[in-house]
Amino acid sequence: MQSSEIQHKVQDIIVDLSKEEFIYDLLLAYGISKTSVTRLKKGDYNFFKVEGEILYKMKIFFKKEASEKLLSSIEDISKEERILKQKPRFAVLTYLQM
Repeated sequence: MQSSEIQHKVQDIIVDLSKEEFIYDLLLAYGISKTSVTRLKKGDYNFFKVEGEILYKMKIFFKKEASEKLLSSIEDISKEERILKQKPRFAVLTYLQM
């Protein structure tokens, strides 16, 4: 997948932003298979069972924050053993106010 293709897909996500589907759309844009994303949604690949958090082993950690103070949250998760143990390549924290 070329970077221009990824860029186009990410721009489409921004135009049609869905609070519930954002992380799944982002994973699809970066080339994660639809089957894997579906299994992640069902919980098969999600190592966390906490509402608003997804941990896809060796891929991504995603968290919906309740506050706009994302920098302190980033610092906190960078030290959390339960996250580091799964070695996610990316951490995405978001404050989606809609």
